[in-house]
Amino acid sequence: MSDTRARFTRCLFVSLCVCAAAQAAEPVVLEASRDYLVGASLVSSAAHVGQTEQRLSLRPLWAFQLGRFRFATGRASSLLSVGRDTVDPGLSTVLVSANGWRFTSSLRYDEGRRSDADPLLAGLPDVRDTLRGRVSASLDLGPRWSGSVSGSQDLLGRGGGFYLNTGVSYRYPVSEQTYWDLGLGAVWGTDLYRQTHYGISSEAALATGRTPYRLGGGWERVSVGWNMTSALNSRWVAFGGLNLSQLQGEAAQSPLVGRKVVYGATVGLAYRSR
Repeated sequence: MSDTRARFTRCLFVSLCVCAAAQAAEPVVLEASRDYLVGASLVSSAAHVGQTEQRLSLRPLWAFQLGRFRFATGRASSLLSVGRDTVDPGLSTVLVSANGWRFTSSLRYDEGRRSDADPLLAGLPDVRDTLRGRVSASLDLGPRWSGSVSGSQDLLGRGGGFYLNTGVSYRYPVSEQTYWDLGLGAVWGTDLYRQTHYGISSEAALATGRTPYRLGGGWERVSVGWNMTSALNSRWVAFGGLNLSQLQGEAAQSPLVGRKVVYGATVGLAYRSR
């Protein structure tokens, strides 16, 4: 029964995603590029799982649009937005946008996780790479407030399962060119999703001599983030932000967790065509 339900869910997500198938310093309002955006960001981050230390990395970002479809990586998705209109990372398209509601679908490559380089994960199976399908809904709650919910499903059946991401955000316009956002979010995952990322199966425990650890479905983490974005001119956009994430419940008690609370910081610059 559970296999049938999982296959049905994957088919539903595939269907939704397929069917959705001058640098002068004049004042400009942030607006979505119809062509492309390229840039880079300097990121300080750490993971909940494993014993990884806080790391500093330089990450490229890019985005471009073909017809109604947008291709974007990470923060580039938000730099292609206007007002509260959000763009999902990966391959995305808008399904419906009316009366303050916005529905989108997207496909994203999930890199998974390697276990051989971390003492807390030693001997455990890797979390396999997969393709995730995502359907999102957002609603304007007022002049500066918005709420959102999105569901993400492993489309290849590689143990990624399903998780739900919910959030509320507040946007404050500093000027025509600059605004900051404050967002609160929470993630809920199915038993399969949480077991894959935080659990130790009986087979893995037997092979490694560790104690099995099993999780049911439930809330995984809560987070808060503050970000600022500013159009320096018609082509260049600067951005930065801070975020904090805390694991909850069974996920926080997992023997694979090195940090229950992690924080991050980002600063970057992007160029967009007009």
